[in-house]
Order: sequence, then structure tokens, then C-alpha cells
Amino acid sequence: MKIGLIAMNGIQCADKELAAMGLSLPGFLDRGKAIASMPSLALLTLAGLTPPHHQVTYLEVPDIRTVNGLPGEFDFVGISSYSAQIAEAYELADRYRAAGVPVIIGGPHATVLPMEAARHADAVAIGEGEPIWPTVVSDAERGQLQQFYGAQFSKFSLADSPMPAYELLEPSRYNRLLVQTSRGCPHRCNFCAASILISNRYKQKPASRVLSEIDAICSIWKRPFIEFADDNSFINHEYWHELLPQLKTRGVRWFAETDVSIGDDDRLLRLMSDAGCKEVLIGLESPTITNIDGIELHANWKHKAWTKYKPAVRNIQSHGIRVIGCFVLGLDGQTPSVVNDLVDFTGELDLFDVQVTIQTPFPGTPLYSTLLEQGRLIEPENWSKCTLFDINYQPSDMSVLQLRDALIAVAEQLYNRHATDTRRKHFRDNLRALRVAS
Repeated sequence: MKIGLIAMNGIQCADKELAAMGLSLPGFLDRGKAIASMPSLALLTLAGLTPPHHQVTYLEVPDIRTVNGLPGEFDFVGISSYSAQIAEAYELADRYRAAGVPVIIGGPHATVLPMEAARHADAVAIGEGEPIWPTVVSDAERGQLQQFYGAQFSKFSLADSPMPAYELLEPSRYNRLLVQTSRGCPHRCNFCAASILISNRYKQKPASRVLSEIDAICSIWKRPFIEFADDNSFINHEYWHELLPQLKTRGVRWFAETDVSIGDDDRLLRLMSDAGCKEVLIGLESPTITNIDGIELHANWKHKAWTKYKPAVRNIQSHGIRVIGCFVLGLDGQTPSVVNDLVDFTGELDLFDVQVTIQTPFPGTPLYSTLLEQGRLIEPENWSKCTLFDINYQPSDMSVLQLRDALIAVAEQLYNRHATDTRRKHFRDNLRALRVAS
């Protein structure tokens, strides 16, 4: 069979004014380009599982409005999409099915709303793709697709992970390559729509497999930049204490997402820096401790860790590792004063960069269920607003317009060229001063 694996990717924003503004702000644009330029690791992994007698093509569709007809001639198509682009994924699936090409749809959105996805696909992949894909391909080859495959939470072990088919990518198109070391996260934040929707426990991939994937990337890209596709990479510090010295020998540069706990582990930070870590993204969420209370549902971990933000960021960046601090606007209890709070707080932390989003009720999350029960969702099934920048609920302590204005004000103050350059200069100056002092 000729199999097409299609990723719906790209930064989305339904609010046209906000989208236009984002394109003019260098700090926002830089991170947006990095995210949009990354391939779908999930689909490359499925391609790596596909028997060699099939011909597999990997494609990306950032905007279906630019696509006429069908992107490629295939016997079978797999489409992966997040909520913001699910309508476009359904439209593309409908086109293929109208042409007689069977389609399977997967991803976090289809996992939590399989009956909706089934209206536009011959089959729906629920949960992790690895344990079901060989059966899916076999059934498609025989023309006997089932309607549903998998379950939201499976017992799949990352020790059985296949090698992603990195060779399907055009090297010149990608400046970042994805490798996954873990799946899930023990910090269950109420708004999180990442891999915790498909894995209800924290899973770690064996270090040997991680290194093999990086070696495969290095055989194609001369000096790649790796982004570890984990919700929270450094939960298990001992794992990284063992992995990082081996990673150092590969000579790659890399990025990861983490929590502030790494700021307490100087040994880990030294190993990370020596092994090529250039940047980490940390979900700090709020500039004030009161608004972070209750975000993490298991042990209120982030509320307890809030007092560690400043020393943690300072220590991480003293090792030459840039910190991007992530903040969420629209949390319960926030008022329009959050603009000044956030601008002041990011300055106090001396962050290298900042990522600011709107609290977003993704389907399948505790946040979505809570807001639906409280009658605060504006358009409960308008998935096009699941972008992290559009507002689709009633905030608790300000109006929708005030929240939108807050986002604009924060973006204008934190993402303009002067602010962006100043943050980066402070990072370089502070690091230079530390090195001179030592």
C-alpha cells in the first residue's frame, strides 16, 4: 500500500487581530517558528513501525486553505491533529474518503472524543499508537478496518519503542528534531492537554533507546538541535545523571521542558550544560502565589514550589542554560492587574525569555469539565479556539474583553524588540560576570 501520514501543524489563532499582532512581535515569532517547524514525532514513530513492503510518505498541512484537492495519492491515510485544527483534519479526511481512500484519525483530540472523530473517518486511533499500528496496517491492507483501535490508557512500555523514521524528513526543512525520553507527568495540572491524556502514569524510555534515536538523527543532520518531546523531562534525576555523560559524547545541542526542581540539583545542571543543554522551558504559570493555588491537582505541587522560582531560575541560568518562563493569563482570581504583576515578575526573575498564553479549556481536561459544569464555557464545542491565545470561557474576576486586553498589553510589553533584546543581554552579561568571578 501507499500510506500517507499527515500532520496538521502550525501556530493557530482564531482572533485575527491577535494573530496579526503576533506576527509583528519578534519574541513571540521566534518561539512560534520553532514550534511550527517541528515534525510530528507520533507519525514518524508509526512510520517506523510500518512493514517495509509498504510505501510511507510523511506530509504536513499547516493550513488546509492552501491545499487544493488531495495532497498525495495514497491507498490509506493516517491523520494526526490537535483540537485547534481538528476541523481542518476532518475536512481533509472527508476529501480522501470521498475519493475512496480509507482514513484513520488519531491524536489527543480524537482520543478524548472518538465518536466525533468517527463521523469523519473509517477508523479512530485512541491513545498510544505503537501497540495498535501493526494491526491497523494489516486490517487496512485486507480492507477490513475496525471503527476503533486502542484505549485512552494502555500498558505500552517505552522499552518497546520503535525507531522513528527520521529518514522520511527533508533535512533542510527542519531546524529542530524531536526525541521522547518519557511520557506522562506526575504533576496533574488542571489545564494540561499533553501526553497525560494518553498515559495515566509516568513512563521512562530506556537511555540506550534514546541514544540510538539521537545517533540516527546525527547520521542525517550534521549538527542537529534536539527538542525532547516530554511533558516534564527531569522527573527522574538519577536517570539523567546516567544519560547525560553519554549524551555529551554526541555533541548535540538540545532543549527540554521541566519544572523548577532542577534548580536544586547542581550536579544535574552541570551535566546538562556539559551535554549541550541550551534552553529549558518551565511552567511557572502565575506571577502571584495566590492564583497558582490548586492548579496542580495531586499535591498542589506548584503552589508549594512557587517560593523557589527566583533562586531556581538564577541557578539554572548561572550554568549557561537559558530559561523560558511560561505564564498563563485568565487563571481564577486574576484581575486586570495581572499585566503589571507579570511584567514586574518576569523582570525580577531575569528570565531569558517568556511565553504567555491564555488559559485554555481543552476537551478531556479537568479544567474543561469544571468550566462546563459551572456554565462558564462560551462555545463548548468550538475547538478552533483551543489555540492557547483565544478566549472561550468566562474568567472569574474580569471580563472576556479585559482578559483579551491583558494579553495584548502583556505581549506588547514583553515581546517587543527592545524587551526581547534586553532580556537576552541581561542573560549574557550575568553569565559573563559569573564566569569572571569564578
